[in-house]
Amino acid sequence: MAHILVVDDVEGVRRSIAAGLKRAGHTVDEADSGVSALSTLRSVKPDLVITDMLMPEMDGLDLIDEIKSGSAGPYPVLAISGGGSFVSTGDALKVAETTADGILEKPFDSTELDAAVRALLGEVQK
Repeated sequence: MAHILVVDDVEGVRRSIAAGLKRAGHTVDEADSGVSALSTLRSVKPDLVITDMLMPEMDGLDLIDEIKSGSAGPYPVLAISGGGSFVSTGDALKVAETTADGILEKPFDSTELDAAVRALLGEVQK
């Protein structure tokens, strides 16, 4: 199966996603911020990065830009968001749509996550 990096500043969300991916047979690394993810990407070469869009320090959009520019990648990216205090879920994902390889709105279930991951990994394996 695939090696996936999950990036989310909310520990419960990050661990829940990671647990579901592990149950599906994937190897998972976790990062609690975009900055932490970039550090992880210096030593880990995942098949896919799943990142929240709204995080402190470095948001998902900046992380995706770093990944897509090649300085920390490039890797396929699945952007996830449930919105925030000042940004709606739709707006966050609309921005992500222009740079990420896939998007998924929180909350999502394991079936939706699995389908999104399979679709993106299928693109990588072609």
